[in-house]
Amino acid sequence: MVEAYLIYASSDREPNLFYWGHFRAPDPFLALKINEKTIAVVSTLEYGRCKKGSTFSEVLLWSDVLQAAVDQAVENNCCKIILHLQKAYQISSFTIPDDFPAHLYETLRKLVPIKFDAVYFQTQRQFKSASEVEQIKTACQLTSQAILYARTILKKSCTDTSQPFLYYRRKVLTSERLRSAIECYCLKKGGHCAGTIVSCSQQAADPHCEGTGPLRANEFIVIDVFPQLNPSGYYGDMTRTFLKGVASLRQKRLFLCVQACQKELIRRIRPGVNTKDLMQFAQNYFEQKGFGLRKTKGICEGFIHSVGHGLGLGLHEYPSVGINSVLLEPNMVFTVEPGLYFHELGGVRIEDVVQVTSTGCQLLSRCPYQWIL
Repeated sequence: MVEAYLIYASSDREPNLFYWGHFRAPDPFLALKINEKTIAVVSTLEYGRCKKGSTFSEVLLWSDVLQAAVDQAVENNCCKIILHLQKAYQISSFTIPDDFPAHLYETLRKLVPIKFDAVYFQTQRQFKSASEVEQIKTACQLTSQAILYARTILKKSCTDTSQPFLYYRRKVLTSERLRSAIECYCLKKGGHCAGTIVSCSQQAADPHCEGTGPLRANEFIVIDVFPQLNPSGYYGDMTRTFLKGVASLRQKRLFLCVQACQKELIRRIRPGVNTKDLMQFAQNYFEQKGFGLRKTKGICEGFIHSVGHGLGLGLHEYPSVGINSVLLEPNMVFTVEPGLYFHELGGVRIEDVVQVTSTGCQLLSRCPYQWIL
């Protein structure tokens, strides 16, 4: 008898399922992992493509398995198939992710030994192979190209003496317009992205604000781009902050503080370092420079998020580089993105992607840091 990991989901939305078989499908299907063997049970619609193009060890046709499972006394067809597979592969118990469909779990828990293991599903992709690193590096190259394209548009923009808005090709340059240009650029170059952040002024003080309305001269403009490659599915992620016009002394201090903090964080990354120590360093660094965490009119300002997050087939995956304790190991890949956010000044974030090596780390993303345009 063996234990099996079980997923029922769409591989378009579930990175672990895509990781098992490198097969994209918009509709949910069943997959098992028994030791190193992976088994997919798919519909007639997907069977030929999955059989030919996936890396699953075995691909079964849903209707064939369902027909073989007629002796299973349960109404739900998916549960019938799972019970049949349990018998066929002599499975003692199933382990499922924490986002497993509730209706299936409610039935299965009465019929078979089943348990959750969020840690396994969070950590199974934490160490990147050489080919995965190359895919992430390629995605980061696309990200860099997209940001440089956006920077060119900002650099060519101009102002009108009557108002502080930026103009490009005689039209007001808005967050929406620049975001659309970035996302179209990525699409043409082999990636797709949604939710690209182009936020300006006070909007930039909210890290996840996508940004709306006209972009302004002499204000911070945060551009955060995170395309997913077609067809490999690996993400890039990078943020640069720009200012078109003239920066004030306070704006310069804020930007240079974030930039110096990021450089120091990257210098400290190596095997054995605890992620919570990196988080503590960043918090202490900003506090010592006079940009400590604070509340203004009930709103948190300063460094209000973690240092970074894992990157791969998921945009946000293990490890989280924050207050949780994770010891860094070679071939972990994650972002390093300190930022400062104050509603009177706006926000500054600088984000790059690193791979932990045997002695330190290497940058997988490269893009100039020139910010005043």
